[in-house]
Amino acid sequence: PDYITGGFGYEGGVESPYKNLGSMKNTGYDISLNYKYSKGKDFSWNSTLNFSRYKNEVTSIPSGLVLTQDINTNGYNNMVVTNTLIGQPVGMFYGYISNGLFRDLDELNNAPQQFEQGVGQAPGETYLGDVRYVDVNGDGVVDEGDRTFIGNPHPDFTYGFSNTFKYKNIDLSIFVQGSYGNDILNLTKRSGTTNSLLYQNQLAEAIDFWSPNNPTASYPRPVSGENTNTFISDRYIEDGSYLRIQNVTLGYNLPNDLISRINISKLRIYASGQNLFTFTDYSGYDPEVGSTNQNFLLSGIDNGRYPSSRTISLGLNVEF
Repeated sequence: PDYITGGFGYEGGVESPYKNLGSMKNTGYDISLNYKYSKGKDFSWNSTLNFSRYKNEVTSIPSGLVLTQDINTNGYNNMVVTNTLIGQPVGMFYGYISNGLFRDLDELNNAPQQFEQGVGQAPGETYLGDVRYVDVNGDGVVDEGDRTFIGNPHPDFTYGFSNTFKYKNIDLSIFVQGSYGNDILNLTKRSGTTNSLLYQNQLAEAIDFWSPNNPTASYPRPVSGENTNTFISDRYIEDGSYLRIQNVTLGYNLPNDLISRINISKLRIYASGQNLFTFTDYSGYDPEVGSTNQNFLLSGIDNGRYPSSRTISLGLNVEF
């Protein structure tokens, strides 16, 4: 009862604990290559390349246990975004497969019925400019039974590459890291392109919505409130691969014969930059989104994560 547990977790209470109910298997490998080179006392180069690849598979779940996960999509309704099934990786993105928009009456009249129980519109009614969803199970109606896996948050591989160069009193270190092959569910872009709530600001690209005067638009027609056009689908799945220049440091050690005059054994001046630049096709602020509230079943979901900051610093290292 609430007078013992304190109510729900968001009220400060104690909720039911997690329990290990299933099993999964991870297989993969990590490779690390090191290289060292020096030429006399003036020049040296140390390099390290790390490469990691894994495959995750759920091997057992108790019968009847449903592991779909929902998330608040910056609106009033939680929506299912991932599902976990035996034989698949944990936390796979789960939703509908889209096939563009209905742009002419022939497409609309010949397509499977879209959602017998419509949302935000009369049951079964679909109009020009609405999203065209695929009837995955082939029963002639697009409904919840047509939800399927639409993306994988797990990368094909991750990597890091560090290099340290020294020439006389100058040192330079560069570290880059990245990920390849993972998908991101961009719910931030979804909330910025719904064209469904007049009191919410939208992204500039949302103005390219369908209308009789703009039949080749990128986004569906505006519809007030929750509607089928904003259902979780592959429309919001993006490639999350990236290469990031994570750290660059340039330093200079003043000559010993100069600093010894002021009773200093070492004086190093340096400039350092972190998160300097990211090469990616992802349209959001930061492709490195992690897991929502540390829930591994909700990985790779961008629902408004604050982006990593770029930091430039100057400093002195002094030893007496």
